[in-house]
Amino acid sequence: MNITRQETPHFSVERMSFLTEIFNIYYMTSAVFAFILAVTNSFVLNKLWTFNESFNENFVKKYIKFIVVSTITLLVNLAILYSLTEFLYIHYIISQIIAIAVSLWINFMGNLIWTFKK
Repeated sequence: MNITRQETPHFSVERMSFLTEIFNIYYMTSAVFAFILAVTNSFVLNKLWTFNESFNENFVKKYIKFIVVSTITLLVNLAILYSLTEFLYIHYIISQIIAIAVSLWINFMGNLIWTFKK
């Protein structure tokens, strides 16, 4: 499996948990901070390894597209995270793992079809 699809969700949950448990930040806020860190990491990894591109070709345009896809993914992720945690009373970390499993595919397909389209 590709490193971006394997590592980024793990680090996102880890960062979210760290911010929530250690700094007592509301879990939804922690999820947004973890998202920002993960997006930057994910863009670099996707550009270099998944889609085998250099940084000199349409960097800004592709980064903006990547941010748009990632923001849509974040909104889906937060909706699932909040719904599972607040309405079904699932622990926020389990909720986030489920949310990532769903939103990961939205993110990958959006970037495959739009951001990194050849």
